[in-house]
Amino acid sequence: MILDEPLTRLLPLIALYPEIHYRFKLFPFCRYFRRQPEIIADAPYRLDPGQSLPVLLIVKDADRSPVTLEKVDVHADCGHLQFDQPITLPTQEIRDHFWQHIEWIELPDAAPCIWKVSVRWQVRINGRSHQFWTDNLPGLSHRALEVTQSGRPLPAKPGWVFGDMHVHTVYTEDQVEFGAPLIAYPALGPAMGCSFAFAADHSYDLDDQPGSYYKIDPELRRYRARADHLDRLAKTESGRFVLLPGYELSVSNSRDRNVHLLLINQQTFLPGTGDSAERWLITTCELNAAEALQRLDVGTLAVAAHPRMRPPLLEKLLLRRGRWEMNDLHDPELWGLQVCNGAFDAGFRAGLQVWVEGLLQGRRWKIVAGSDAHGNFNRFRQVGFPMLRLVESNEQLFGCVWTGVKLEKHLNSENLLEALKLQPSLISNGPFAGVELQRGTDDKQSAVAQAISSPEFGDIESVRLLHGQFGELRESTVLEVSSVGSTQYTGRAALSVKDGYLRMEVMTNKGKACYTNPVYFKDP
Repeated sequence: MILDEPLTRLLPLIALYPEIHYRFKLFPFCRYFRRQPEIIADAPYRLDPGQSLPVLLIVKDADRSPVTLEKVDVHADCGHLQFDQPITLPTQEIRDHFWQHIEWIELPDAAPCIWKVSVRWQVRINGRSHQFWTDNLPGLSHRALEVTQSGRPLPAKPGWVFGDMHVHTVYTEDQVEFGAPLIAYPALGPAMGCSFAFAADHSYDLDDQPGSYYKIDPELRRYRARADHLDRLAKTESGRFVLLPGYELSVSNSRDRNVHLLLINQQTFLPGTGDSAERWLITTCELNAAEALQRLDVGTLAVAAHPRMRPPLLEKLLLRRGRWEMNDLHDPELWGLQVCNGAFDAGFRAGLQVWVEGLLQGRRWKIVAGSDAHGNFNRFRQVGFPMLRLVESNEQLFGCVWTGVKLEKHLNSENLLEALKLQPSLISNGPFAGVELQRGTDDKQSAVAQAISSPEFGDIESVRLLHGQFGELRESTVLEVSSVGSTQYTGRAALSVKDGYLRMEVMTNKGKACYTNPVYFKDP
């Protein structure tokens, strides 16, 4: 099918399941075009101990190309053990725009190990039989999904929960890519140790008319349907998994470049289409960052998304995408920074430096981590270059980085939001870190630093406890230990300081890291 839509709509090359039915009207050649629905199998990249394996099956755009599922089966292999399971599906002929099914596989307990999970599809499309392994996306490997069956849960102290603070769902959808069904997150998340996620669908997708990728709907039917869906999930998944409401808003920075603002728990819709590529050569956002931050609902947590990550060149030139500027970040209504966007990379390091500079100036920012995954639980699949090729990798998977928070109450949206604001929290891709202030009988203060890892994430290699004094140019080191050589560490440091904050950094010998949010000597 050929759609008449702006060429620039192809430029946001981000981590979503890719569409294969699209061809641009002026240039109908497309190497990965198929008159088929997208057929994809996915699964979490790791499993906590004792968890069954949820296998996510997706068929997208069967309303364009109906498909009959003749047979689907799963083969799992970890070297010394093999496992086979046929999947009995409630529906065989599919004509839905978006169809999904989650099959629970009771794998033998071989932890710790890596299972190679192959899903074989046997289908009939347009009267012809086809067989696919894993997916039918042209040019990709179709290799088995790799699932780590862990012998231990995510490293933590009791009372902590972990989640991904930047994910996209099927409501992020356009003619070249789409996200995961909402139900996939509460199904696959707990199996891998995650208790929450923030549904950060793009503002410029949520205001589209049903059935259109670029026409704005003044009635906001997609946005309202999504809100209703999130409300239903909040009721059914309470105590098990929280999918925080809100969205990712496109705004202009002080240099008139487009940046993204995560509005966690925002109920009122604000427009943001500057980098949507939905209108030819129109790249100006309806609101700048300061204006948007003045229009927040009570209880909204505003977070600068990947604030110092450099946008790709084409997005910079044609969509006017940029980075958050320092004067934008210092808006008092900005609650936090999503410094980690899928990896502790150069963009993370630049964001961490900005965060520390702000802390020393008295800003009480929180940092959070999110994958920015648009449905990829085991393998990142996306358009590599429009009309020419698709690509895949193991980056930016759901839950590959996480935000941890101490939660003392029942797991639901209200209590989780309160904990994110008031309780200790951290970001990590493996180990756990925590620091506590203690006062002795002599009224002297000390700090207790604790680090926890596991064989999955490596032995603790270094621990740093840092003190920040407001008004100073840099932090000072209170405690530094290297070559710990085990998965547990506890240390105590006497403190001569009584003002400012403390925070921790922990590294492992497998390159995993944890960064805590500050513990303050004095409450604001």
